[in-house]
Amino acid sequence: MKIPFKRLSLAVLLALGATRVLAIEPFVVQDIEVRGLQRVELGTFFTYLPLRVGETIDDTRVPQIIRTLYKQGSFESVKLERDGNKLVVVIEERPTISTIVFDGNKQIKTEQLLEGLKPMGFAKGEVLNPSMLAQIVQELEQQYFSHGKYSVRITHKVVKLPRNRVDVRFKVVEGDAAVIGAINIVGNQVFSDEELLKQFELTTGGWFSFFTDDNQYAKEKLSGDLEKLRSYYMDRGYLKFQVSSTQVAISPDRQQIYITININEGEQYKIKDIKFVGDLIVTEEQLRQMLPAKSGDIYSAAAFTFAETNISKLLGLYGYAFANVTTAPTPDDQNKEVDVTLMIQPGKRTYVRRISFSGNETTNDHVLRREMRMMESGPFSTDLVDRSKTLLERQPFIEEVTIETPKVEGTDDQVDVDVKVKERNAGTFNAGFGYSDFYGLQFTAGISHENFLGSGNKVAFNLSNSKAIKSYDVSFTDPYFTVDGVSLGTRVYFRETDYGELNLVGQALDSVGTKVTLGIPYSEVSRFSIGVGFQDSTFQTGGATSVLQLQEFFQRADQDISVEPDFDYSYLTLELGWLRNTLNRGIFPDRGTSQSFSVEASVPNSDFQFYKAQYDLQHYIQITDGWSFLVRGNLAYGDGYGDGVENYKLPYFENFYAGGQGTVRGFERNTIGPREIIRTSRTSGTPPGTDPGDIGVPVVLPPEFDRIQVGTRGVGGNARALAGMELIFPTPFADGNRSVRTSLFVDAGHLWDTEFDRTHYSFLQTDDYEAIPDYSDSSQFRVSYGLALQWLSPMGPIGFHFSRALRKEDGDNTENFGFTIGRTF
Repeated sequence: MKIPFKRLSLAVLLALGATRVLAIEPFVVQDIEVRGLQRVELGTFFTYLPLRVGETIDDTRVPQIIRTLYKQGSFESVKLERDGNKLVVVIEERPTISTIVFDGNKQIKTEQLLEGLKPMGFAKGEVLNPSMLAQIVQELEQQYFSHGKYSVRITHKVVKLPRNRVDVRFKVVEGDAAVIGAINIVGNQVFSDEELLKQFELTTGGWFSFFTDDNQYAKEKLSGDLEKLRSYYMDRGYLKFQVSSTQVAISPDRQQIYITININEGEQYKIKDIKFVGDLIVTEEQLRQMLPAKSGDIYSAAAFTFAETNISKLLGLYGYAFANVTTAPTPDDQNKEVDVTLMIQPGKRTYVRRISFSGNETTNDHVLRREMRMMESGPFSTDLVDRSKTLLERQPFIEEVTIETPKVEGTDDQVDVDVKVKERNAGTFNAGFGYSDFYGLQFTAGISHENFLGSGNKVAFNLSNSKAIKSYDVSFTDPYFTVDGVSLGTRVYFRETDYGELNLVGQALDSVGTKVTLGIPYSEVSRFSIGVGFQDSTFQTGGATSVLQLQEFFQRADQDISVEPDFDYSYLTLELGWLRNTLNRGIFPDRGTSQSFSVEASVPNSDFQFYKAQYDLQHYIQITDGWSFLVRGNLAYGDGYGDGVENYKLPYFENFYAGGQGTVRGFERNTIGPREIIRTSRTSGTPPGTDPGDIGVPVVLPPEFDRIQVGTRGVGGNARALAGMELIFPTPFADGNRSVRTSLFVDAGHLWDTEFDRTHYSFLQTDDYEAIPDYSDSSQFRVSYGLALQWLSPMGPIGFHFSRALRKEDGDNTENFGFTIGRTF
């Protein structure tokens, strides 16, 4: 027979703090039954229950049991019943939170609101304590108050779900943020309010406050501004500056906030003496070079913080990874001077225990390890850590690298080097699109992989088929052909080039060739290269036999263009190169410099003897995080060498070109510089002495009567100069994404022919002679400007630009938009 406790109501009252106690008849518990459990395991419940079988329960144990079970926070109600000598515990569990929903929050993201509630035990999957909801709402309001939203209203609703679960839903009406009505600084005498308030992020508003929200109060912003204020004084010698108090008051309508900051400036101090104490490791002279301050200077906290950082880095170069450098100023209040002591505690020299990698799902460990400039069991150096990070991020298949160096537990002279990499898609489908009003849509395609089978080797199979170029190109590059870092590159290609589609004079150029290149490292940032190549080609004029530049070329080659309009040639070339690269990343760098110089020349006894030299420069200056400035340039020159008329200048099909993506955007591809000069003979009349009744035969007039016309297609030149500047800034809606880049650019460049001599055509009639441009003039630079966006998408690099010509010459063809896929940026 079940016998309920007669004093159960009393027990509940006791659990709630009642003081009255009524006696019950004790009994020995021989069994315990628990009813109502759904989520809590039975075994777990018994760890909560302060009673075991065989123990006696009486009126003193009942309230103790109930209080203990309530303290667990998992139960809505607890009842104790007796069934003979069996204790029956009837439980009603509190519901668990299935989801937490916010509606109406815009100022603060849902993730931030939830993170602020976690310390209170309010999160998805936790037990809901209904009595805590009022406190939860207050905490949410406090989060909004810290952002200046004092008129916020938050209501909550609990929706019951099956299996004792609930949804908790909050309705947020943020209201308007309270704006700053005034910021008052009290106690300043040395510096004006205006000068001090310039250091603040918070303001009373301006023209751009609608976008920057700098006139909206936020607790974090005020804390940051107070620290800036303190640094401003400390960096100017006010060693004992203090912020005495800060008051933040809100207007009755909760629309404006008034901030009052009370300060005590103190006196200005000068440096009397600077001492270094401790185990210096390096000479005192080296240490003083790290400190931008000396005796007699006004004290600056920033100067000594800078010195602490630099000295720590210096000691890190010697393997002291955990050096501790602190500054201890000792002021002389009477003379307003300060003695500064820098205490140096280098600790023990540190060694690397283990180097491990994570995040490399496709790249083999040894590919990453060969870029590390530290060895396991070798000495540790912070400089080598930074160097290793830079080398890893230069790899085209690595997007980002994070290196942590935790201490090995139980030691004070060992660290582990944990390298976490974020890979980017190394496989690229290459395609290119271009559009202009003059030539319409253009297309190219191909495929390559920068990290073939995770080996770090590059394999490319470019099978392009466009209106301009049909090519079959296979290349392979091993950056570590030898353990010393000598690289090997090989390439075999067949290419058919449609000159007409590229805005060039001629019909086509068909080439087949191969090339082998070795790269030899000279230092961490520079390397030399040597290459050898062979090419066999056929150049087809396609009826462009009246173009003056082609006529001259064929004359030098001792071939009659009117009889043999196509030209076959082959040559063996040697190439020497030098590269110095200090860029911080392989793709989308934002600081550092890349310089390269190369010379390519055909060997003697080739069909043509010539050389070509190029110099490239890219220099990035980081302004701040996400902002950088790029300066770039390119100089190129080529000429013939050796005896013979055919070698006096660069062969026509080896000319340089300019215009379009990669050179000067805003101009049609290959249209800058020398263009075709079409020269045709004139005929007139009937030969003298013929019978007037005979049909007249045209007479070819002398050369001075030749017709001259300048066409639209380019012929290239042997000298080129390009320059550009770009302001790189964070891409809207993609802040912090290293795969996207946006920039404003200015391009400039010119292409000319140093061997062009306009006086060779002085025999022409005056009007025709003056119609010939002087293509040897090196001063006719073109300039353009525009906006560019580049994105390293999963299918490959994508880029487009909007551009406009700023300086152009008569007859130039311009374009305002360009779009590419698969181009190297």
